[in-house]
Amino acid sequence: MEVFLLPSMLLHYFNANLQTKKLPGIFRSFTWDRTGEWLILVGDEGRILKLQGERSVDLASGTRQNLRGISVNPADGAILVVGNAGSAILLDEDAEHRNINVPTSQNLRAVTWSPDGTLALIAGNRGTLLKYSNEGVQVIHGARANLRHVAWRPRSNSALVTSNCFAEEFLPSPNLFNYDTATQELTSLNEGRADLIGADWQPDGKVALVVGYDVVWHNGVIASFDGKNMSSVEFDNKRVYPVGVSCNPTSQLAAIITVAAQPGMGEGSVYLWNSRSLRRIFSSNEFFFSTVAWNKDGSQLFALSSSATRTFNC
Repeated sequence: MEVFLLPSMLLHYFNANLQTKKLPGIFRSFTWDRTGEWLILVGDEGRILKLQGERSVDLASGTRQNLRGISVNPADGAILVVGNAGSAILLDEDAEHRNINVPTSQNLRAVTWSPDGTLALIAGNRGTLLKYSNEGVQVIHGARANLRHVAWRPRSNSALVTSNCFAEEFLPSPNLFNYDTATQELTSLNEGRADLIGADWQPDGKVALVVGYDVVWHNGVIASFDGKNMSSVEFDNKRVYPVGVSCNPTSQLAAIITVAAQPGMGEGSVYLWNSRSLRRIFSSNEFFFSTVAWNKDGSQLFALSSSATRTFNC
């Protein structure tokens, strides 16, 4: 019997031109290898796929769990992948993989190496935050709701961690934290009724963009954060669900992606933000975005979407 896999779509924006490429199966996140020549995608059923133009290579992950997050160590090229049921996998540059034992069975949503490659933060459900380094895995306490993303601040020893605003049984929770590598502490920065999902710092490290949505009124949230205070960005936000943001490394331009909360509610869109206004460059009622990133020199933008992505599972 033939099996039909729900599709994913990779959007490529280069020199103001858009191209899209459909892929079989559900992919959730991507990054570049250390050379910047290959895209590496992770997704459901333990899939890891390397792409370079029309070339593709499947990598063995050793798991059938759905994979959600990926990050490449800038120092040695090691690839850290995380996913459901406490899945954590390390691949070297030869694609040899080994499992990392973590003290949780929670779904792990995101992973990001620090800029110097000495440690990685892994974020997941029910306040799960783990520090991975050569010394092993350490649990970082202080959160309780589902953690969604990690964004390291340039030229610093700290990272933003975004969070849902409610823990189980609708317990209010901070939705933005700071992790400090010196103190190894997680500190609350903001509270409210918005699930904050994506975050990224501008290249000078002075301001971060944070995105999410108000869980009561279902209005989108885009805000700038200067390290202390949050300032809302005004836009047509009704039934818009921003879930990811990537700041261009060489300019003030940022890309913001959106998703649907449920079928018929919201679109999958890609916006460009120039610090003054939003300009939508792509929209779809079929594909909903989960990950967006510029390449190292800021000349190309990629965004990953699938037909199954929703606000709760991206």
